[in-house]
Amino acid sequence: MGKRYCCVPGCSNTSDSVDLNGNKIILHRFPMSEKKAHIKRLWIQRLNNVRANLVVKDHTRVCSAHFEGTFTDESIPTIFPSKPKKQETPRRPLIRKLGNNNELNDAEENENPVGLEPYSKFRSVSTQTDGVVLNHAETNTENISTETVEVQTESSFSSVSVEHVEVQADLPRISIKNIQNDDAKVRFYTGFVGFKVFWMFFSTLVKHGADNLNYWEGEARSMGQKTYHEPGVCKPGKKRFLRPIDEFLMTCMRLRLALRHEHLADIFRVSESTVSRIMNTWINFLYDHCLTLIAWPTREQIMCNLPKLFTGHPDTRIVVDCTEFYIDKPTSLKAQWLTWSEYKHSNTLKVLIGVAPSGMVTFVSRLWGGNVSDRHISQHDGFLPKLSPGDVVMADKGFTIEDLLPADIGLNVPPRVSTKCQMSSKDFFKTTNIASARIVVEMKMEQIKNFNILNSGIPLTEAHLSEQIVLICTALTNLLPPLLK
Repeated sequence: MGKRYCCVPGCSNTSDSVDLNGNKIILHRFPMSEKKAHIKRLWIQRLNNVRANLVVKDHTRVCSAHFEGTFTDESIPTIFPSKPKKQETPRRPLIRKLGNNNELNDAEENENPVGLEPYSKFRSVSTQTDGVVLNHAETNTENISTETVEVQTESSFSSVSVEHVEVQADLPRISIKNIQNDDAKVRFYTGFVGFKVFWMFFSTLVKHGADNLNYWEGEARSMGQKTYHEPGVCKPGKKRFLRPIDEFLMTCMRLRLALRHEHLADIFRVSESTVSRIMNTWINFLYDHCLTLIAWPTREQIMCNLPKLFTGHPDTRIVVDCTEFYIDKPTSLKAQWLTWSEYKHSNTLKVLIGVAPSGMVTFVSRLWGGNVSDRHISQHDGFLPKLSPGDVVMADKGFTIEDLLPADIGLNVPPRVSTKCQMSSKDFFKTTNIASARIVVEMKMEQIKNFNILNSGIPLTEAHLSEQIVLICTALTNLLPPLLK
C-alpha cells in the first residue's frame, strides 16, 4: 500500500512518524458514515481554511497532531501550522533634488526642506509665452523633472527658461528645433535645401494665414468663409494641438518621407484623426500658394540664364516630358482601366512637366490616368496656348505633336529611325546632341521623385489629394539650386 501522508499543508507526518514525546503519529480517516456527516462537514470546513483545493477521497488522512487531547469520534481538527510572517523590507529613502532657490528663509526651509511645492499643485499647468500656449498634461510615460524647462516661442527661436516648474510637457518627439542647426537633416526631413529656405517659406505662409486655418472636417462642414477669417477676430473653439511650425513640419515629413499617419501620430503625440485633418488642410493650403512658384518666364529671361549645354539650341523655350506615379489599385473597373499603364504594367497617374533650359519647372499639367497618351495631354491641358511664335519645344520622340503646332513653332525631337535599317551617322549625332540637352528634364524628374510619397504609391485614402500633392512636390523643387549653369 505504501506510506500515507497527512493532507494538511506544511505537515510532513506519515504513518511512520512519531511526535516530540516519542508517541507514534496516527493518521485518521474522514468520518464516512451517514451518522457522522455533520462531523465530516466540520472537518472539511476547518481544513478549507488552510487548503482551499481540498478534495476528500478514500485515502485522504489527517494526522493526530492536529487534534487536541485524546482522539474520539467527535474530535475535530483545530491545530494547524501558522503561516510564516513576511519579512518587511525597509523602503529606500526618498531623495529629492534641491532647487536653486536662494530666496527661501530659514523658516521655509524647515517647513519644506527641498524647496518645492507638492506635485498635486502642478497637475495641470498652462504656460503662455509670446502668444504661444503650451498645455502640460500629466502622462505616465514621462519622468517628472524639476530641472529647467525650455519653452520654444513661435515668433523667434530664442529659449525662455522656466525654473522650478514641476510639470509634464507633452511635446513632439521631433521638432524644428532639433534640426535647425543641421541643413542635411532639414533636407532629409523636409526636402528644403536648408533651414533658412525652410524658415523663409514658412514665414511667407504665416503672412497668408497659416496660423488661422479652417481645418478640414468634411465637405459639408468645412466649406465657406468663416467669420474669424476677418482681421481682429479670434478663432473660436479649443486650442490647437500643435503649433503651425509643427504642423508644417509634419506635412513636409509626410511628403518627403512618405510616413504613415500612425507613425506621424506617434512622433507628434496626437491622434491619427488629428493627423488626417492636418494633412487635408495643409496640402490644400500649400497647393494654393505653390501655384505661384511655377511661372512662365519670358524668352529674354531664358536667354539670360541659358546653360552651356543649350548653346546649340538657343531657341528652346521649354523641355517637356511625361512621368507616372504609382497608385493603389482602384475598386472601380472603369477607374482601373483609365489608370492602367502598359509602360509600367500597373495602375498609375500621369502628368506632363515642362522645364526651362536651366531646370526650373515652368509648366505642370493636371493629373491624368496612366492609360492616356502624351499627345492627348499636350492637346487638352493648356500647354500649346502658352507657346509664342519662334519658340522651340524639345521633347522625346514619343511626342507626335507636329501637326498640333503652328508653323512658326518648332519641335526638336530625336529622329525616328526604322527598325529595318541602321541609324545614319547624321541621325546618331543629332540624337546624342538632343539627348545631352534633354537630360535636364530627367534630372528634374529625379528631384521630384525624391519626395517619397510619389515613389511609394499614393494610397486610395489620399486619391482626392493626388493632384495637389504632385504639384506641391514639383513646385518645391524650384526652391533648389539650378540644375544647369
